[in-house]
Amino acid sequence: MLRVRVFKLNTQYSVLLVEDEPADAHLAQQALRASRSPVFSVVWVTTLALSLLELKQQRFDVLLLDLSLPDSNGIETVHRIREVASEMPLVVLTGHDDTSFALQTLEAGAQDYLVKGKFDTDALVRSIRYAIERKLLSVNLQKSHDLLHKLSDHVPGLIFQFRLDVDGHMSFPFASRAMLELYGVEADAVRDDATAVFAFQHPDDTAGIAASIQESARTLTPWHHEYRILLPEQGVCWRRGDARPEKQVDGSILWHGFITDITENKKIEARLELASRVFETTGEAIVVTDVSGAIIAVNPAFCRITGYSEAEVVGKNPRMYKSGLHKQAFYRDFWSELIKHGQWCGEIWNRRKNGELYAQWESVTTIKDSKGNTSSYVAVFSDMSEIKKAQAEVEELSWRDPLTGLANRALFLRQVEQALVSSKRDDYFAAVLLIDLDRFKEINEARGLAIGDALLRSVADRLGQTLHRDDLLARLDSDEFAVLLPRLHIPREKAGREALAVAEKLRAALRCAIEMDGEFIHVDASIGIAMLPDTPQETAIDVLRQADMAMTNAKAEGRSRTMFFESLMGETVRARFQLEAELRLAILEDQLRLYLQPQVNSSGVQVGAEALVRWQHPTRGLTLPGLFIPLAESSDLIISIDRWMLSAVCRLLAELDAEGSSIRLSVNISPRHFQQADFVSEIQHQLEASGADPSRLVLELTEGIVIGDIGDVIAKMTLLSTLGIHFSIDDFGTGYSSLAYIKRLPIHELKIDKSFIQDCTSDPNDAALVETILSIAKHLHFQVVAEGVETLGQSEFLNARGQIIHQGYLYGRPEPAAVWRARLSQSGATDL
Repeated sequence: MLRVRVFKLNTQYSVLLVEDEPADAHLAQQALRASRSPVFSVVWVTTLALSLLELKQQRFDVLLLDLSLPDSNGIETVHRIREVASEMPLVVLTGHDDTSFALQTLEAGAQDYLVKGKFDTDALVRSIRYAIERKLLSVNLQKSHDLLHKLSDHVPGLIFQFRLDVDGHMSFPFASRAMLELYGVEADAVRDDATAVFAFQHPDDTAGIAASIQESARTLTPWHHEYRILLPEQGVCWRRGDARPEKQVDGSILWHGFITDITENKKIEARLELASRVFETTGEAIVVTDVSGAIIAVNPAFCRITGYSEAEVVGKNPRMYKSGLHKQAFYRDFWSELIKHGQWCGEIWNRRKNGELYAQWESVTTIKDSKGNTSSYVAVFSDMSEIKKAQAEVEELSWRDPLTGLANRALFLRQVEQALVSSKRDDYFAAVLLIDLDRFKEINEARGLAIGDALLRSVADRLGQTLHRDDLLARLDSDEFAVLLPRLHIPREKAGREALAVAEKLRAALRCAIEMDGEFIHVDASIGIAMLPDTPQETAIDVLRQADMAMTNAKAEGRSRTMFFESLMGETVRARFQLEAELRLAILEDQLRLYLQPQVNSSGVQVGAEALVRWQHPTRGLTLPGLFIPLAESSDLIISIDRWMLSAVCRLLAELDAEGSSIRLSVNISPRHFQQADFVSEIQHQLEASGADPSRLVLELTEGIVIGDIGDVIAKMTLLSTLGIHFSIDDFGTGYSSLAYIKRLPIHELKIDKSFIQDCTSDPNDAALVETILSIAKHLHFQVVAEGVETLGQSEFLNARGQIIHQGYLYGRPEPAAVWRARLSQSGATDL
């Protein structure tokens, strides 16, 4: 490549003169020789061919070219020279004093032109100098341009010029090769029209991009903008543009700037933002320290847990909140584990700002830089106060009754053992009083478990208020309480009188009516007393057993009394409370209430309900069937109750039908009622009178129904089945269970008794019984209803074994018909 020399005085320059006219050549050479500074050496040739040969053989600083040569003429001569010597400074010697022709020579690549006969030495030297300098400038400019392209093509980003014309036309006069990488288009494709670039704008960012460009153009302020584009293969990408605007003479705006791909930056920002949000919002405390242990940052959870603000701990060492409970060996092991494995995890005690000590579960991790050197530590911990509290509560529950807060059996027996040791050692007596509430089961069933639990708590309060603070009161079982009188006087008779006096005070306290939910409940108790020590070998279990025997004897004697344990105890006498008269009156005065309990399928959708009866006693309140049904079944009262239930259920079915509900209702039929001669006609009458749909009535019978006249049973069931009534065998597996008879009956459904369901998930025998019943039902094509489903485990056990209808507290307790109906009308057959 020809290198253009810088023009300097006192320097010799070589000139190639191409001129076919000797006279003109002589004049030119004479003018050049006349120059003293710089000095020119001249080689003269007369044709283009000779000039091309000279240019190949030696180097010249400037070329003086005549355009009228024997072998070339006009502008074409310049083009041919430029093909060989593109960078050589060129001065055209022409006989044409024509400005337009001169311009053509310049456009063809000449640096200057002179008209023959009209220049002297100074003019020629000046023209040569101008040609050299102009060519040098052109070459350097091209080099700079080439360098710019080279640099711009290697810079990680797009260097560009962007023009916005007055008419709104947009273009990229210059764009580096990165245009293809960032926008998928060649720079040449957008040099005159930027449309291809703007076609990739994200539709949500189009308006923002346009507005930012217009604002920069209007104010001539730098353009800075982050925006999204949509590329065919990469999808959404982020770009950032920075450029400075310049207003051009023609009114257009030209920006010089830089566009970078910030997609990864945005992803990093998103991850950092997420990390920041986690840092700020997580419930676990986070502490970051430098390698020296100085705290760099903490999150809000740290401040909440410790009580320290960020300003109070930054720059400090975590030692500031040490608890002082751990020995140095603990911290040595901590650092050894952290250094060896890069992580430590465990329980540690620290101190809050207010001085409170607390346990925390902490994980400390070593953070290393790119070179593998430790740069910081991150500790994440959670406050274990609630966990410790829960553990303490569990520990307390192991010694306490959860319902009343009293000592439980384990704690009571431990204290009795201590009393045995102390009384034998120190020669005094103690006593154990076992208290059993009379008729509590009846109260619990009549008023519900909630009232029963509340009553037990009230009883515990009454008993506790009556006792001395050194006495120990415990709840051993449902309605069974125990008292330890740890230190009584001697002799034994006096100690016995003291124990008896306490027992009578306790019974007197209980006899005062207890108000429960607006009602007054009267409670009494039977108390058994065992004195200790009695024999040298006796244990706490022995003493408690003796008190239990005395209490049992007190109940046998008629309840509501106190008895000591003696070696000779009389026979127990149990009295039965008669309710028959009140129950007869209840039926006449409409004191019975219809309750319903949902039945759901394996998906939790209610498909039916069982009708149950409750007795709204005028003084005792709501009475559960366990109190009066056994009595009714021993008399004809059960038939009256059945008829009342059938009437109520049929009316309800008719009302539900009018509302568009197709749910089925089940009602229990006693064997005594079923055996009545007019049973079928009675059912028909109930259906006709109410307008109920027989297909939605399910009659539940017990297995004992087959003990009677099996022919009569089959006949009645068949007649009713033709009406559409369904039959269910209740408590299947607990009664007669003669499959030979049952397979002959028009049965649609078997109900598994809750006694089998209760332990089906833990007792293999119960599980086997349930599976046997399900197998029978499957082979006989019976639907199965499982009673007493109270836990999710029981439900899952059943669902794993087929399409079984569930009934139990897990899906709903029995509730008044009006309440059940309102719930049903709100949601129809609903997912429970």
